[in-house]
Amino acid sequence: MFRYLFLLLSFLLISITACRKDDICTGDGTPDLQIKFFDATNHATEKKVDTLYVVALPGQDTLIGGQTNVSGLSVPLNVNDDFSKFIFATPHNTDTLVFHYTRETVFVSKACGYKIIFHDLNVDLQPDNDNWIKQIDIINHDVVSDTTHLKIYH
Repeated sequence: MFRYLFLLLSFLLISITACRKDDICTGDGTPDLQIKFFDATNHATEKKVDTLYVVALPGQDTLIGGQTNVSGLSVPLNVNDDFSKFIFATPHNTDTLVFHYTRETVFVSKACGYKIIFHDLNVDLQPDNDNWIKQIDIINHDVVSDTTHLKIYH
């Protein structure tokens, strides 16, 4: 009887001490590019885009499809290449933006794995005869958190 009690207590002791804290990912993942829209004539005034479409190229995945009164948005950058290309369109005009950056892979934790952060952000507005986007200011050249990175003036 003493042996069974000893075995039972040993088994319970081993079971309790073998448990470890759950490894749950609560950290931030790969950050998105955060964009705010402003008035081209008064740079201090935010100006909403009446109707906005955003399409990622080359796959032509629609990120925003006709959203109205857009004051800002989040755009996921391509984690597999050093550039991302998007079409920003209104019902009357279409502009193409190409974002260039360098990527850095960062280990977050065992549960979360890795995330990509982006450095040296630059943007090219592809010129056409009638750009609705008048100017772009880069606020933060490093995309490491979800804070505003770009101001687009229209």
